[in-house]
Formats: sequence, structure tokens, C-alpha cells
Amino acid sequence: MSWPLLVQFPHLANLAPVALCDLPTPVEPLPAQSPLCWVKRDDISAHPYGGNKLRKLEWVLGEIRQRPIKRVVTLGATGTNAGLATALLCEQEQLACDIFTFPQPDSSVVRQNRQRMQQAGAQLHDRPCLLRAALGWYLHPGRLRRDHYFLYAGCSNPVASLGYANAMLELKQQINDSLCPAPADIVVAAGSGATVAGLLVGNQLSGLNARIHAVQVAQDHLGPFSVCNARLIIRMAQQCWQQLGLPWEQFDTGFLQWHDDYLGTGYGHPTAASTHALDTASRSGLTLESTYSGKAFAAFLDIEKTAAQPCLFWNTFNSHPR
Repeated sequence: MSWPLLVQFPHLANLAPVALCDLPTPVEPLPAQSPLCWVKRDDISAHPYGGNKLRKLEWVLGEIRQRPIKRVVTLGATGTNAGLATALLCEQEQLACDIFTFPQPDSSVVRQNRQRMQQAGAQLHDRPCLLRAALGWYLHPGRLRRDHYFLYAGCSNPVASLGYANAMLELKQQINDSLCPAPADIVVAAGSGATVAGLLVGNQLSGLNARIHAVQVAQDHLGPFSVCNARLIIRMAQQCWQQLGLPWEQFDTGFLQWHDDYLGTGYGHPTAASTHALDTASRSGLTLESTYSGKAFAAFLDIEKTAAQPCLFWNTFNSHPR
């Protein structure tokens, strides 16, 4: 069953999620690390492009197909992984795609992503800073049209969060099937927020009650707007929880552990710790990058040093050939 969340909450079936992923994704030990170290392989969640965005887009696409949508408008960095996933989905669905971008440090991943977005037919609207890109997205004239769908950075919105609430129920089933031990700690990159919010919701639904270590990879605020912080994550978790029809008073926010000390000088900028993490991960057969997964794995390496119980790294980066 791709969506155990629908078994527990059958009223969500009216959202009509669309199968895009090869689920369940594997959960494996990390051979170069302690026996307590495991990884959830969302890097191979789908073909030809994996990563965490596809789990979210399964639910987003269900919403798109129920409306007369002809164009998707999204937002991201110059080489946005979410933008690439969205562009490929729009190509598949024969939808137009606009992506407003803001600068990030150049890398081979950035260049490859931009090339693939353009090959998929996406229109890239490059802006000189995050504020200008965000304004382009917020003030787009298509806001007045029913055939435009506006998708926030990271493929994140309340519906998208359900993809990772579902993913935690998937992990719980793998634990029940003795494919891995129950982790006391789960470490994941925190960008636009829907992945972490969904994991928090699924963590409580499943009864795993693990500590969810969210590793900040983007700036805290843009002027008065929250971009990447614990308060925003909790607000998104609340929206996700309430979609399930559950009273917010039953939700325990104490499982979120926020880490803001791995960001370095900013979004997309590598750090010494993330560079070391990429090298260490490669010895366990993992392909990571320095914007999201490398910083999260750097935190994982620090957390597992003192772990007395199993610790799981949730790999959100696409590792299929580009």
C-alpha cells in the first residue's frame, strides 16, 4: 500500500494522490558507520528523478488534477531541486511551468538542474535576490486566474506535508516487518518545511515518538517573513494535523529538535563540516550535496557519536544520474 495514511484516514481519499514514487523506499544500515546508524533512501524514491520532492508532489498533483490548471508557478534557488522536480512533472502532465529563481553558489548540480529544467520546457525567471524572486512569485498576474497553480518553494504546501506524514507510517511498517530497528533519533534537512512538518505529524500518528532533528539549511527570515525556522515548521505541522481532522491540543511539539548551527554563511554555501560529511557518506555508498543533505548528514555524524540507540538519517537528495 503506497499510502498507509489513507487507511488510517479514509476521508483523505478525496485528495486523490497520484502514484509517482517507488514505495516503500529502502531503509538500510550505513556500513561505514556505527551499527546503530541507518538511512532511509528517499534519494531513490522515483525514476528518473528521486528525492523528497516526489513524495510531496504525489499529493500536490492530486489537487492539480481536480482543478482546471494549465500553468504551475513556483519559486526556488538558481539550481532548485524542487523546481526541477516540478518542471519534470509539468512536462509529464503537459502543463506550462514558471520558476522564479534567486542566486545560489554555482556548482555542477546547479548547472545540471538548470539545463534539465529548460529542457523540460520550464520558463526560468532569474531575479537578483530572494526578495525579488519572492515578489515575482507573490505578485504574479496569474493569481487572478483559476488555471494557475502556485506552489511554494520546496514543493511545500499543506497538502504536500501529507506525503511525509505518510512516509513515517511507511517507516513504521518497515520496523514492524523487522527491516530496521525503531530509531530514537531521525535527522533530516529543513528547508521550506513541509518534509519536517509531515515527519512530525507521522511520528506521532505512528507512535514512534522519535526525536526529529531538523537541520536548518536556509535563512531564518526574509524581512518580516518566516523562511526556515522552528516556528514555521510547527505552524505547518498544525495545518497538516488539522487536515486529518484531529484536535491540535493532542499534538506534542516536543519531538522537534531544531539545529541552526550547520547553515554556515548561508543557503547553498558549503561548510567544512558538510564537505567532510559528503566524503564520509560516500564511503557508505551515499551521494549527497552541500546545500541540503550534506549539512543534515554533518549533524547526523555529530548526533550518532553519542547515540546509545538507533539513529536514522533521512536522505532527501536525488541520487539518480542527472
